Amino acid sequence: MRRIMAGVCWAAIAVVGALDAADEPARIRGTIRFAGEVPAPKKITTSDGNVILHNDLIVDAKTKGLRFVAVILEDAPAQPKATRDKPVVVDQREMVFLPRVVAVQHGQAVRFDNSDMFNHSVMASSTNPSNQLNVFVSPGKPIEHRFEPQKRPVLIGCSLHSWMRAWVYVVAHPWFVLSDEMGRFEISNVPPGKYTVWLHHADTGLQERRKIELTVGKSLEISIDWAKVVSP
Repeated sequence: MRRIMAGVCWAAIAVVGALDAADEPARIRGTIRFAGEVPAPKKITTSDGNVILHNDLIVDAKTKGLRFVAVILEDAPAQPKATRDKPVVVDQREMVFLPRVVAVQHGQAVRFDNSDMFNHSVMASSTNPSNQLNVFVSPGKPIEHRFEPQKRPVLIGCSLHSWMRAWVYVVAHPWFVLSDEMGRFEISNVPPGKYTVWLHHADTGLQERRKIELTVGKSLEISIDWAKVVSP
């Protein structure tokens, strides 16, 4: 039996405060926690008869940290395309996308691998034609694609296996991050100014926006606690 974790929730956000950090660049850091009851995982029977246990909420049992929340400075100025040589990798393995959520700066490629012994496809859905894709991916023959920036994440599926899903955030600047397995995040080297922080959980559609102001020599810490489940 394969296990995959990933649900729906409501949110309450609290800005803890600004921390003096004269010897550090401006940054935003914090923790996102889900303190409510995590829904039971859904059982998905695959085409080969195996069962995947899936939950949209990936919550650390000890810290209650919530993974895969995108934290983006929504109104930060656009920057030149990223020139990183290495693509962000999303693998199709055991009939799921791993990792389920990735974020890239405009210009950085996303590489889709296939580590299974049978064909998959990469089917990207978007209102932007440049972000639309439907290509077969054979075992050991990855494909790469450079997505254009858009406000919402690009939904990735597999036309051969309908339960498979992933998300790609494409941002026009470098000031974004995904929360880690402990629910932590940090955005460094942020220019001073007023911003809107967008926090978004793609699988549930949960989102919050907060106005912040960063000044030279200060770091803002944000503590986020979500507790209410809207639906299982």
